[in-house]
Amino acid sequence: MIAEALVYRLLSVDAELNELLDSIRGGKFGNGYKQGIFTYAIPENPVNVIKKELAPFIRINPNYDTPAYYADDEPSATEYRVTINFWCKTAHQSEQIARRMDKILENGGFERYTANEKPRYKDGDIDLLMNIRKYRFFDWSTTEKEE
Repeated sequence: MIAEALVYRLLSVDAELNELLDSIRGGKFGNGYKQGIFTYAIPENPVNVIKKELAPFIRINPNYDTPAYYADDEPSATEYRVTINFWCKTAHQSEQIARRMDKILENGGFERYTANEKPRYKDGDIDLLMNIRKYRFFDWSTTEKEE
């Protein structure tokens, strides 16, 4: 399982989230992209889409992938964690996006976690609020190969 791909799929197909993002920015994201949701990096070439007028936009990064919950010296699950950053203009927009994102990912089997971090701060490079959300997922499927 590629956790960031699953998160991307869950967020990008959610009609309510996409409508919310479009309504906040006043239209479709455009620039050759389906929506302003990206994995790993937000493109800067050939067109820089890190622009205040295109906010909100979202970046998904994996940050943890390890066996978990051992039984008989074998892992029973794999824990995956992702960090989602998104940029928007106001705290109200931040709250709207975060609530919808939490609901989508919770329904997809993820849980939100945090550890003494700022949930948002002013990104001086672009003059937008940068929001930080972390989620984890436990994959309990068996990894044994059939003989």
